[in-house]
Amino acid sequence: MREKNVKLILSFDGSGFYGWQRQKDKISIQETIENAGLKIFGKEIKIKGCGRTDSKVHGLSYVANFKIETDLKEEEIKGAFNSNLPPSIRIKKVEIEKDDFHSRYSAKSKVYRYLITQSPSPFLQRYAYYVKEKIDIKRMEIASKYIIGKHDFTSFCASGSSVKDKVREVKRIEIKEENFTIDPEIKILIIEIEADGFLYKMARNIVGTLIEVGKGKIEPEDVKKIIEAKDRKIAPPTPPPHGLYLKQVKY
Repeated sequence: MREKNVKLILSFDGSGFYGWQRQKDKISIQETIENAGLKIFGKEIKIKGCGRTDSKVHGLSYVANFKIETDLKEEEIKGAFNSNLPPSIRIKKVEIEKDDFHSRYSAKSKVYRYLITQSPSPFLQRYAYYVKEKIDIKRMEIASKYIIGKHDFTSFCASGSSVKDKVREVKRIEIKEENFTIDPEIKILIIEIEADGFLYKMARNIVGTLIEVGKGKIEPEDVKKIIEAKDRKIAPPTPPPHGLYLKQVKY
């Protein structure tokens, strides 16, 4: 029996969890998966995630990995986890990686998606942010061009971060509108952001700024000034977490 570096690609509904990272007296996704691993392998596993997520943030293809001595194959590991996890967490795929693979440090970029609705719906109250004011997508697209590129994103980093180097590269921002499948009368505004890394609440703070531009509260050109100021206090407020999804991690 040899040690394997097991990569999990999973999806989760973050509504009932206090984020990814294990916390004292609060249920987390990491702890839930580690508890399932104890049942499967008969020993504790120390799972590493591709990054922290806040409470109520969702995952479409979150990536994690752990090392374990086992003879189980990929599909057997996948089935065992899904049999021991709640329906709000699903393992989509299991891969055996090289020994030096790390779900966080091996990542080249991450893609986040934020959902906004302008029509209140009972089916979206935990999965999309309702914005009452009319949003102009064209204004948001103009503003996004100032964000794309390599910048010091201090103005979009929430307090509480210990990271000193706040330079990140935003590779792309795409904004589009689609009909809600369950109720086609409702449209969902989707903001997708890809970057080589994200600071604490950076994705949501970028979205919050674009929303204010879309509502006409600030001009698209003001985004450049916000970035250059390197001051979180002058940027718009952070939108709620339930509209945010980690869509993809690229390696």
